[in-house]
Amino acid sequence: MATGLATFDAFSWASLLKGRRVLVVDRDGPRGRATLEALEEAGAVATLSPNQAFAADRLVEGPFRHIVLSLSGTEALGGRFTDGLRAAGRGAIVLSDPARHEELRTVLPAARIGDQTMDARSLVLFVIETPDE
Repeated sequence: MATGLATFDAFSWASLLKGRRVLVVDRDGPRGRATLEALEEAGAVATLSPNQAFAADRLVEGPFRHIVLSLSGTEALGGRFTDGLRAAGRGAIVLSDPARHEELRTVLPAARIGDQTMDARSLVLFVIETPDE
């Protein structure tokens, strides 16, 4: 069975997140853009925010199906934005170093916590909660 963006992918990849609004929050510009591109290739309508303060302002623009936050190093969760993550429930996805996963699960019990080193395919499948083929 083939895997990769070019197979499963050729007929349905762009429909996996079709039309879903996703807010991507990442202080690391290149990593944030890569996340944005991966989600858009899967059909998402994604918005990139450079930090949690801007993201908190973006949340008032309308509902986002998913909020993907990639935490850099020891970056803390920030006030108003943390409230938005809690409200998103399972739509909140926090990517971080695995050493922080337990701490993040305590603060955001409904959120999905993942490793920020996932490749594009793994990220999209993680967002839609589907195991790889």
